Amino acid sequence: MTMFIIQSALLLAIAYILGCILGCFLHRMFAEKPVETAAVASAAVAASAATAVAPRPAPASVPAPAPEPVKAPEPTPAPMPVVSEPVAKAKPRPRTAAKKPAAARTRTAKAAPMPAAPAARDDLKRIRGIGRQNEARLNAVGVNTFTQIAAWSKKDQAEMGERLAFPGRIEREEWVRQAKVLAKGGQTEFSKRVAKGEVATSTGKGTANLGKKPPLSAKPKGGKGDNLTLIDGVGNAIEKKLQELGVWHFAQIAKWTADHQVWIGNEIGFPGRPERENWVGEAKILAAGGMTEHAKRVEAGEITTSRKSKPSEK
Repeated sequence: MTMFIIQSALLLAIAYILGCILGCFLHRMFAEKPVETAAVASAAVAASAATAVAPRPAPASVPAPAPEPVKAPEPTPAPMPVVSEPVAKAKPRPRTAAKKPAAARTRTAKAAPMPAAPAARDDLKRIRGIGRQNEARLNAVGVNTFTQIAAWSKKDQAEMGERLAFPGRIEREEWVRQAKVLAKGGQTEFSKRVAKGEVATSTGKGTANLGKKPPLSAKPKGGKGDNLTLIDGVGNAIEKKLQELGVWHFAQIAKWTADHQVWIGNEIGFPGRPERENWVGEAKILAAGGMTEHAKRVEAGEITTSRKSKPSEK
């Protein structure tokens, strides 16, 4: 009997200890509220008594808590479209007449050598190389002031030199340099002499007959012109100038009047040459199919400044 009591006490003690261990384990696993020790111990003792000394079955495995589901990242909201506030339109300004560029209002350094004649005129004879006759000729083509001459480019000087029949003279006598000084109100040594009356050719008024422009043609009739070098006094260089003016045929020259010849002579830079060398008379013979002594020499190759006629020109 004594042994039975001792064994029962030991079993109760063992059951108490195991109940404490099991309670702590369950508390940690499930974080539940603590169970009173007495209730746990009673349940453990009852279980132990029912099974007597039978070995304690292994506790059922406690399933591990399921992991919390991973939340999908929230979609980034699409940016709201920016709606710009309507901008008040500026009131249209009243239209004003467009100002012309300065280049169009003022004459540049490369101004044409023959602009429209201004109201006031300078005494161009104060420039060395311009006498009363040259002044009259310059005035006739619209050159009246020192400012106009001062603005001539090298090309303008060359063209005017050809037109006045003394190429290179304008550059040699420095018309442009003198004109620049006089245009600013200055004086040159030559202009001082003119003012004193020491230069006879720079006094008085000259006359200039520039003639009358004859009928001209931009292109030759039938696409081919005549060999104008068959006319005495018309070499290869002058033929080119005549063609640039619009003279292509003997028949054109044959109809020139005296005024036409004066105009042509001035334009090619050889005033009086058409009259002196009888261009009109020779052109009439050649236009009719005849030949002059000069034309025969040209076709024979005896005059190097002229050329033989091409088959299309015969």
